Amino acid sequence: MKARRILVLTLSFGSGHVTAARAVAEELRRRDPSADVRVVDALEGARLAFRACYAWPYWLMIRHAPKLWERFFESRVARGDEGTAPAWAFRWGCAHVFKLVAEFRPDAIVACEVAACELASLARREGLTSARVVAVITDHEAEPVWVKPETDAFVVADERVREQLRSWGARVEAIAVCGIPTDAAFGARYDAEEMRRRHGIGGDAPVVLLMCGGMGPARTDVVARHLCASGERVNVVAVAGRDEKMRRRLSRIKAEPPSTLRVVGWTDDVAALMQAASLLVTKPGGLTTAEAALSSLPVVFFDAIPGPERRNAARVADAGAGLLADSPEEAARAALALLRDETARRRMAARAFELSSADAAATVARIALDGDMVVETAGESAFARPAAERMTA
Repeated sequence: MKARRILVLTLSFGSGHVTAARAVAEELRRRDPSADVRVVDALEGARLAFRACYAWPYWLMIRHAPKLWERFFESRVARGDEGTAPAWAFRWGCAHVFKLVAEFRPDAIVACEVAACELASLARREGLTSARVVAVITDHEAEPVWVKPETDAFVVADERVREQLRSWGARVEAIAVCGIPTDAAFGARYDAEEMRRRHGIGGDAPVVLLMCGGMGPARTDVVARHLCASGERVNVVAVAGRDEKMRRRLSRIKAEPPSTLRVVGWTDDVAALMQAASLLVTKPGGLTTAEAALSSLPVVFFDAIPGPERRNAARVADAGAGLLADSPEEAARAALALLRDETARRRMAARAFELSSADAAATVARIALDGDMVVETAGESAFARPAAERMTA
């Protein structure tokens, strides 16, 4: 029996899509060690002119004109656009992807971003592949572009997204509701004291975790400055990721005792940090909301990008597991209020875990490998740190 070939395709608009793609790939390899699984970021290797015309305007809008992006996104949804770019632009700009598909001859293509779904569907339409196409939507909001006749299955975060896809013509039996794929690290249990030692966090004051997110701009330094000047007994851990500019800004902040500030760059310790934290303050990326839910971690959201990020935050807030602040200053005030209210944090932690789903990556892998659309319930397989353990003050 020949080894199965699976292409996991994404575009690096923020870190969430890439993280989900890697989580799916890891699960595919676990389920079928003989499979040839390749993760491809279509923006890597794309023509410079394509990136300049397709990716850069998006980044410019969300960084400097978010209202313009909001109008653009809402108009695209209202019109029922069938593409984020013309087919010829993808064929020319991402020629390397079509070449890979033709040479690799995948049995399945897992598309973890809307343009990745467009690329996979176009490859099928033009006869380059007969691979099963599985679309993975990593937010709690979709758009009509996702619905393609060449797409065999959709994996979505919740019932609302399923209803959106159905209203745009997707077959209900082709949609699996199972949450957002997360890294297997969020299914493990970590020693909070060891994590504190590793990151130089002294004492037993509660930890507030700040995350910049992969899709800017996030004014994390403003939140950190307010927390560190609050006079509260708190350990602030700010994860800047690969945003070196933000890391430098955070590093210039001087924490006033009894608060402390630890600035972290790119780290593989996010799961352990979330489990040790009492509160998370972040942008509402789909992956981040899923990871926080698995960690039973209350969240304060800020600087949400119009569109899917706002919907992500609204879902968590509506469930009582988080709050959406209108500004970084308000986010800092909300975080401080929650630090003083242990009962509220306990309640939010419990509600957060009710939103969690540990088996999303497994569902995607099963559909990609076998076409099995049955969604199994995880029961106790999902990790939840007991809320009482994180409520130190």
